[in-house]
Amino acid sequence: MDITLIHPSSPFLINPMVFPPLGILYLAAALKAAGFTVQCLDLALGHTLADIKSDVVGISFTSAQKKEAFRTAKLLKYKTLIAGGAHPTHLPNECLAFFDYVICGEADFQLPLLIMNLKRSKEQKRILSVLEPSYIDPIPFPDRDALPIHSYHYLINNELSTSIMTSRSCPFGCKYCAKISNTYRAQSAHRTVAEIRHINENYGFKAFMIFDDTFAMNKERLKEIIRLLKGNDFIFRCFGRANLLTEEICMLLKEMNVVEIGIGIESGSDEILKINMKGTSREQNFQAVKNLREVGIRTKAFIIIGLPGETINTLEETRNWLLTAMPDDVDFSVFQPMPGSDIYNHPDKYNITIDYDLVGQWYKGTPGSYQSSCSTKELTGEQIITYRDELEAQFKKKELLR
Repeated sequence: MDITLIHPSSPFLINPMVFPPLGILYLAAALKAAGFTVQCLDLALGHTLADIKSDVVGISFTSAQKKEAFRTAKLLKYKTLIAGGAHPTHLPNECLAFFDYVICGEADFQLPLLIMNLKRSKEQKRILSVLEPSYIDPIPFPDRDALPIHSYHYLINNELSTSIMTSRSCPFGCKYCAKISNTYRAQSAHRTVAEIRHINENYGFKAFMIFDDTFAMNKERLKEIIRLLKGNDFIFRCFGRANLLTEEICMLLKEMNVVEIGIGIESGSDEILKINMKGTSREQNFQAVKNLREVGIRTKAFIIIGLPGETINTLEETRNWLLTAMPDDVDFSVFQPMPGSDIYNHPDKYNITIDYDLVGQWYKGTPGSYQSSCSTKELTGEQIITYRDELEAQFKKKELLR
């Protein structure tokens, strides 16, 4: 093998075997298109370091996975190691202590060039910033043959599904968010539908989790996807943004056979939404849930407890919003300042205190094991976790606790 790509384990998750790691599958496809032989390992699947078949190893990881990634890198210090993904992009110097090369940004085109020119010398440590592809249609489909794709398990309406991405990044400026790229780019409708058909024909999936940060960004693209999918019985789940989920867009999503949409509600308080530059309001969030309910699409609301400005009063506003809006499902996470976000970079501006020893903790995982890496002016980390657990107990249906 020219290179082995590794997805670290995520022991904090209730079930780490839900979706395949599309990041390394995109890279595998790009490398194979350039003529390299590639091995992909997902340590959550039971793959081990003993399975590695290359002297060059790439590890792609998020901040939540950094401890596992660094531990793995220490065990593989005799290899040539390359780091990539969200955490290396935002904190490359930290990663350079464990890796020979750190790639910042989207590595579809940079990684093949690096392997092509690689000099296996431990004295060549360096950080590589990449020029992101502005047009993403030419990027190959993720190499779903590189991992046992049917070993992952996520049901949509009791139908086994798999994940796809039809765009990259997000054009909005939420201050708690850390993006690999600040430039939103969407695939064409034709490329998107071609990938859906490819997955169906080669792997048998009829249900798809669309993992775009926000799927229905462009009404005309959405209409063209619907036109190209006409006559198929595929079903979809995706993420949406409240201020974009108009009655018309919701009707189009229903026509596409989208059965559930996850919305980043974040808070029931307009003050919290304003402080964190969410760009939506309590009323817009309520209206989005209402619009989806009227066309028969389920809503899953994502709530973050402990954002800058959080108080007992704003938490009660969130509780009241949930009682009024009544989304079909709710996920409650603890705010974690992500490296690369404006809040992480400027905590004083947001009047929060960060425990940097805890930064990079996961934001969603096993109930009862949450830790908070920050506190607001009025709430301690312990209070934030207590409220998260209390709200989950009130609003999360036991059969949906996953």
